[in-house]
Amino acid sequence: MNRFYCVAASHSLLGGLLMLSATSCMTGRRASEALQRMAQDQCAIDSSHTSGYVFRPAALLAGSADETLLRGRYGPRALQMAQAVGLIPLLVQLTRLEATESSALPAGQPEAAPSTTYLAVRQRITDQLQLATADIATAAALLDCDTKRATLTATLLTRRENVREKRMTISAITIGAVAIIGASLLNLHERHVAADWLHVAGGLGEGGLGVLALRQKPPRIAYLHGRNPLRDIWERPDQSTQFAPLVWFYLNQPKTGVTGTPRSVAADLRERWEILIALDAVGKRARKPHHEVAYFGEGGDYDAEALTLRATMVGQLETEIRLMNNDLTILLNEIVSPKKGQAPRR
Repeated sequence: MNRFYCVAASHSLLGGLLMLSATSCMTGRRASEALQRMAQDQCAIDSSHTSGYVFRPAALLAGSADETLLRGRYGPRALQMAQAVGLIPLLVQLTRLEATESSALPAGQPEAAPSTTYLAVRQRITDQLQLATADIATAAALLDCDTKRATLTATLLTRRENVREKRMTISAITIGAVAIIGASLLNLHERHVAADWLHVAGGLGEGGLGVLALRQKPPRIAYLHGRNPLRDIWERPDQSTQFAPLVWFYLNQPKTGVTGTPRSVAADLRERWEILIALDAVGKRARKPHHEVAYFGEGGDYDAEALTLRATMVGQLETEIRLMNNDLTILLNEIVSPKKGQAPRR
């Protein structure tokens, strides 16, 4: 008889676990479908050829007459942006026109209206600056979309893992409670051996769920990124397939106004990412076997931590590209501002 109670209790616990497992599988299937849709919803933004067919970056030849002329009129940050936007020839022409038209005025005469040639050059410069603004905005939008996509997918994976752990915790508590209540009822009926066996079954159930929770791997999702903005920063090709020419030129130019050996934005970003990936790998190996993720490839199986790290790297790149607007503003201010000893040209 005691054996009957023990077997019945064990079957009851097993049935409950099977029902819980079936329910979890159904819920997990729905969550998996939602995650698949999110992981495959790639950002359809082409930021590589927005204005490349209109102008190309033009470097300023060191020691040339043009460099001497422009460095007497513009600061280093403005000139760096001018090279990225391809404005060097136009700025040289504009600066010479400013000097010619200013020197042609008799002493004491008010400034005359700008010439048609001067206005035409200023208009071409304005057009290219507007295209540059569009290029920067498009690249920032691509990175913002990629960051939000990775962050949202990581949030869904984390929620899925939390739900799974919560269910296993509730299941363990339920099994323990059922075992205690059943054993107490058996003890009331003087069936102590059956009660002991029920205690053993409850302990095994709780322990099994605990071991299962410890051995669970974090959920992963096939996260693809065929157009990977991180790849170009990591591999540093001569021409980018992800960014407009002016953005790529700017990211690879040595920074101005820094102490020590000038480094480019792309070099600094790669160095930061190497540190982030190394720290992440060490942390994961300390807990369990490390799963390598192709952050700079076509994609792969990501867990929530890897997606969060990817979102961090993309966010850093987005910040650097948005900072280009600051240098663009400096360039525009210096174009419309007069040279020392000159009146403003409108």
